[in-house]
Amino acid sequence: MTSAVNVGLGRNGPWLQNDWLRVETRQADGSIAPVALTGAFRPTERAIAYVRLVGGLDAHFGRSDYDVQPVSDARGAGQALTLTSRDPRSGVTLRREIALYDGHPFCVLRLGISNDSDAPRHVESMHVFGTPDAGRGKLQLASNTADLRIYRNGWQSWSPTMSFGGAQLDVQSGPPVLAPEQPQRESGRFASDDVGVLFDPQAQRSMLAGAISARDMLTRIFIDAPSRAIDVRCLGDGVAVDPGETLWSERIIIDLAGTPIEQLDRYGEALGREMGARVPPTTPSGWCSWYYFYTGVTEDDAIRNLRYLESHRRDLPVDTFQIDDGYQADIGDWLVTNEKFPHGMAWLAAEVKKAGYTPGLWLAPFLLADTSRTYADHPDWVVANGDGTPALATDNWQRNNWALDGTHPDALAWLGELFHEVCDGWGYDYVKIDFLYAAALAGRRHEAGATRVQAYRRALAKIRETVGDSRFILGCGSLMAPSVGMFDGNRIGLDVAPFWRNLTTEERARLPVRPRLPDDGLSAEGALRNTLTRLWMHGRLWLNDPDCVLVRTDRTKLTLDETRTLVSVIGLSGGMMLVSDDMDKLPPERLELLTMLVPVLPHAGVPQDLMERDMPERLVYCYERGGEPMQTTALCNFDDVAKDLPLSLAPGRWHAFELWSERYLGIHEGSIEFTLVEPRGCRVVALRPATGAPCVVGTNAHIGVGAIDIIEERVGASRLDVVLDNAGRRERRLWIVGGNVASATVAGAQRSVVAADGAWAIDVDREAGNELTVTFE
Repeated sequence: MTSAVNVGLGRNGPWLQNDWLRVETRQADGSIAPVALTGAFRPTERAIAYVRLVGGLDAHFGRSDYDVQPVSDARGAGQALTLTSRDPRSGVTLRREIALYDGHPFCVLRLGISNDSDAPRHVESMHVFGTPDAGRGKLQLASNTADLRIYRNGWQSWSPTMSFGGAQLDVQSGPPVLAPEQPQRESGRFASDDVGVLFDPQAQRSMLAGAISARDMLTRIFIDAPSRAIDVRCLGDGVAVDPGETLWSERIIIDLAGTPIEQLDRYGEALGREMGARVPPTTPSGWCSWYYFYTGVTEDDAIRNLRYLESHRRDLPVDTFQIDDGYQADIGDWLVTNEKFPHGMAWLAAEVKKAGYTPGLWLAPFLLADTSRTYADHPDWVVANGDGTPALATDNWQRNNWALDGTHPDALAWLGELFHEVCDGWGYDYVKIDFLYAAALAGRRHEAGATRVQAYRRALAKIRETVGDSRFILGCGSLMAPSVGMFDGNRIGLDVAPFWRNLTTEERARLPVRPRLPDDGLSAEGALRNTLTRLWMHGRLWLNDPDCVLVRTDRTKLTLDETRTLVSVIGLSGGMMLVSDDMDKLPPERLELLTMLVPVLPHAGVPQDLMERDMPERLVYCYERGGEPMQTTALCNFDDVAKDLPLSLAPGRWHAFELWSERYLGIHEGSIEFTLVEPRGCRVVALRPATGAPCVVGTNAHIGVGAIDIIEERVGASRLDVVLDNAGRRERRLWIVGGNVASATVAGAQRSVVAADGAWAIDVDREAGNELTVTFE
């Protein structure tokens, strides 16, 4: 049980303290110093705050008054300390709110500006937490600059997200994929959106800074490793603060406790609570048309794949059938179907429902192509540049596409009519809405006083209101924190592709038209990177969409090793599972790869080496059965040459089983070394405690390797009873240890038993029954 927040007055000013954190203040300049009580970690002595007004004038804290009040909000009970200071040069009053809670190891900061003058003040940015340019207050870190690690999050779905070394260069992809501002161009300088983490490996300490509210402003965290500087700023977009009014920044947390992974988990939970995250109880699985047919998809293609799923329902019990880009007359003219869908989209939705699946439909509702009828009729509905010309959101589909203005009342009414027809008229209960960043582009809008985030969320709110709470919305190309509470699922990475890494220019030219991409581009590798580095979002902000699984053998450059790595990471991520292949062309062994992914695992794995490299290599899925700790780990070699991959083990003795080779590896202590793992290949290793009792050490039914395909194990005198679930492959093999097997039966019928690598392998057809009985000599 935690104690209440304590408040006191020190030599320089008041302080707050709970069981984990003490926040000291200096009334002389309004600066603060957060101190972790465990290890006395004090990353900055004097963290400042200020407001930059349009025109370059900064409003700073001077001598500050203070006030302390109890607080009770989405984070629970605590105390809020507010420092207040008037800046006579700019004619404003600044307020710095520091909240500490009884039950959380982080503090929550907010910065307010009140206009005391007789003219509006326009806000460029609100700097909530930062290091001063000179004097005391720089970040105090034990590691050399090059050894520091920085986790940087991208501003939208496709923005690369990863950790960097302190001497590396930030990712050099341009807007709108990367961020709403120009990328950093100097080594060791990083710009992260929504949240950032600075890890000091020598001290084994880290500091997370992130926005847990995102209703009005974009938040960016700038980390300058060589200068030991940080700047957490909320972008004001020039919004006016009228005389007598007050504008508040977003709420920013500073977390100094535990590991970066623990901090990101806490951040996700706090952001989800504040923003009203929607996390459905079940995770969709199904089929998507895009990565095989692209814009060439036809009604016949859809129906043929629908019939395949119907006839293979027992092997592949998915629930969703989604038509992607390719049915519409033009971008923006969504309700006019092209000639490839002669029966129309309502007819197709009805066919999908009759087959027993949820019909899904793709739209990019915040784009209007310059060739569309909608734009021709309503050119005033789009965001404009300063000179009045339309703001370009993307030049995809060999045409210019403008950004819908979420503050225009007629555009909002059109969104409502569009989704009313798609959902209530046509019958689609699942909508994938794409290229959403367009509504957050900088530019002139109908409502001049709205920020980019306000315009973006207003448009999303109209869609959510129309679609209703019972239907599923999947976001894509979307902002991260500002989207929380709007979606049920969200794409968290780049588009996957039927090749590992970017093709040559000549090869790309022969492929269908695709979205504009960052430099590391559309690829299986790029999709997996964000899947691994944004796992903390899953189940806290929404259901993660890692993008589609591709297991086919035609129209692909992915090798079997690369395909297995894609399957392993997506499967152990616990996120959505949609396959995007032409199903009746799949060989039986590739169909089995898909069956191993359904149902989806109930939670996400953890990338243990998130802060060690840009592509984490160790994805660990932990669970319990019968009170015993168990785990399944994907060890991935993302290099282009074969290399050894070690797997460190927790203290004790562990049974180890490797899924793809279907081998029991024996009992291990300390670590296991996998030698010369092939380039872009992986090993999926199941571990369970070696207690000496009979047990199942492995199964090839499901990617969780026993996590959900085995419900229970009961050990009796010379006997082991195993209760099986229907998850995964129909025909599966189990590996048993614990003595010499005398017999194995399912529902009274004998099963064959084969000695295999120190274990006993038993084949079980799930249709024969769900309880396996093994007796020992």
